Amino acid sequence: MQVKTFIAPTMQQALEMVRKHLGSDAILLGNRKVKDTDGKPCIEITAAVDRAGPGKANAAPQWKEEAMAPLPDPVLQEQLEDIRGLLTLLLTGKDTFVRLQSHNALAELFQHLLLRGLSEKTAFTLLQNIFSRFSHEAPSKSQLLDAFSCQIADRVRIVDPLAGVEDEGQGSKMYVFLGPTGVGKTTTLAKVAAYLKVKRKVSIGLVSLDTYRIGALDQLKTYADILDVPLKVAQTRWELVSAREALKENPVVLVDTTGRNYLNSRAIEDLGDIFRDLDGVYSFLVLSATAKDEDVRHVMQRFRPLAPQSLIFTKIDETLTPGTIVNPLLRFSLPVSYLGVGQRVPEDLVRATHERIVGFFFPRGQWRG
Repeated sequence: MQVKTFIAPTMQQALEMVRKHLGSDAILLGNRKVKDTDGKPCIEITAAVDRAGPGKANAAPQWKEEAMAPLPDPVLQEQLEDIRGLLTLLLTGKDTFVRLQSHNALAELFQHLLLRGLSEKTAFTLLQNIFSRFSHEAPSKSQLLDAFSCQIADRVRIVDPLAGVEDEGQGSKMYVFLGPTGVGKTTTLAKVAAYLKVKRKVSIGLVSLDTYRIGALDQLKTYADILDVPLKVAQTRWELVSAREALKENPVVLVDTTGRNYLNSRAIEDLGDIFRDLDGVYSFLVLSATAKDEDVRHVMQRFRPLAPQSLIFTKIDETLTPGTIVNPLLRFSLPVSYLGVGQRVPEDLVRATHERIVGFFFPRGQWRG
């Protein structure tokens, strides 16, 4: 394995140097901004290529320990793959990159998407798909916006698991709200409860597994009293089954769970043991739109064993980069159901739509012309 570092004034020039010296089979390992001897900004790219000698074509590459430390954490491995994937995308998408630099509207759109929270890899991938629609013309801003909207509609899945709950058969279905601490699970559950009880006249029951935080239990009890719905408290699997039996006349049972430290795998395993093999359970993973992209990635990896079926994003009104919610939707291919856009109950929980998601990138008609 031959590893080399290249420095050039622009990303495009650095990628050309990689192609020239290491060939198209090179693996791109990383990049960063540096300054040359005159203090001018440059791009540094590290790349590698397998230069197997005779008889070694099938031999495993020998990494020096100091050059490549083990990556036991799948999240770290995924981060490295994302870096490689982005740079390889730039290398193979040479024509796209050239057009991106030469066309003002395209370059402006790319920067706008990054500023609204979209990752570089996702933004570049979406633009590359958009380019295929305009191979022989320079698109206008309006055309680019329409094409971007189509990409979101094609690639982001949306589901409404509460549609038609009024027509459920005998017995109740449990909707479980999972997620890390501080994302607003209890408030989100209360919004769903109020929407179902007040607006749709659905009979519901509530269960709290969050007996760790007294404030959360008190908060949920207050909502239960206001809505005049039954509330049960459970700490174990057996108590949850008993609570469900007691609430079986209600077609919908909403379950609040303790916020889990996603770095504590044992805590998440314990929660998974409570729900394992129970029928009629639908799990939401509640995430905050204010969280960093890497934190969201970690959360989704850690909660994956609990098999959440769709996502709810909260606190969208509290961030300047709401477009970050699209990164996990494309990376993990999970659908999104609801969006928290404020503190009012239940008004500020809305159904996810493609139009709303596009609107997070272009609020109040931004970037039109």
